[in-house]
Amino acid sequence: MNNRIKGILLAAFGGSMWGISGIFAQSLFTQYTVSSEWLVGTRLLFSGIMILAYSHFIQKENILMPFSKWQTTLKLLFFSLFGMIGVQYLFYKGIELSNASTATILQFSAPIFVYAYMVFTGEKQAAIKEIILVFLTFFGVLLIVTNGDLNQMSISPLGLVIGIGSALAVAFYSIQPRSLLEEFGSTVIVGWGMIFGGILFQFIHPIWKPGFQVTLHSLFLLLLIIVFGTSLSFIAYFASLRYISPSLASIMTALEPLLAAILSVVVFKQLFGIFEMLGIAIVMLAVLVLATSKEPDSLDIPLQFNENN
Repeated sequence: MNNRIKGILLAAFGGSMWGISGIFAQSLFTQYTVSSEWLVGTRLLFSGIMILAYSHFIQKENILMPFSKWQTTLKLLFFSLFGMIGVQYLFYKGIELSNASTATILQFSAPIFVYAYMVFTGEKQAAIKEIILVFLTFFGVLLIVTNGDLNQMSISPLGLVIGIGSALAVAFYSIQPRSLLEEFGSTVIVGWGMIFGGILFQFIHPIWKPGFQVTLHSLFLLLLIIVFGTSLSFIAYFASLRYISPSLASIMTALEPLLAAILSVVVFKQLFGIFEMLGIAIVMLAVLVLATSKEPDSLDIPLQFNENN
């Protein structure tokens, strides 16, 4: 197998697992009334440990390097509290308030906000084609949340606000830690970001007080979310960047919202209207074209979270 195929398969696996993990989470919310606070705290803590173990034992990286200077330690804490927690908590809260497919699509629009930030700060000049793509994305989101009827919404207003907030958090997550990622690498920063976020959530909803019926089935769903939907998906994406460009890898992460939509139909019998399906297609196409543009290199980010991800 050549390196390009290997990279494509790794990125596709990462994107697929992200999409599937949202379905697993929706199952926990609907079948066991798991709180998003408990799920996010548990997911972040154990996934962070697994990713740091991969970084230390497989990649042979010094995982304590970010703490060698107080400036980088503060940046890392800031990233964890406002980036990592914002992305993870708002995403799962969005699933809890709406559904996996809608929450995933709304978060998928994050590169639009990254682009807006870059234009606002002067990092790039606005182009007509890109402005059109931005408006197309918002038009697609409008179709998704209204199903073509502007007099009513298919999700709650709070679910919409949380979903857009999730995309904004991804944009922050993509921009703020750029210097940390360049200096220490993705796995170290993301691993510690998850662990700090997970520790904080222990003061909100600790692991030892799940608040729902713990069964073999619920534990199995949780294990799938932590191992496949978080740890292995992140690791697979990082590994893919050794063989293919971030632009190509980000295209493969489009499997995330696509799979979330398909599995929502299969697992939860969720039916999409014609306008909702059109909106999903518009958002995916517009975001992919913008995110894989050759002009702004800093948009070469994974569409789920960006570890520059």
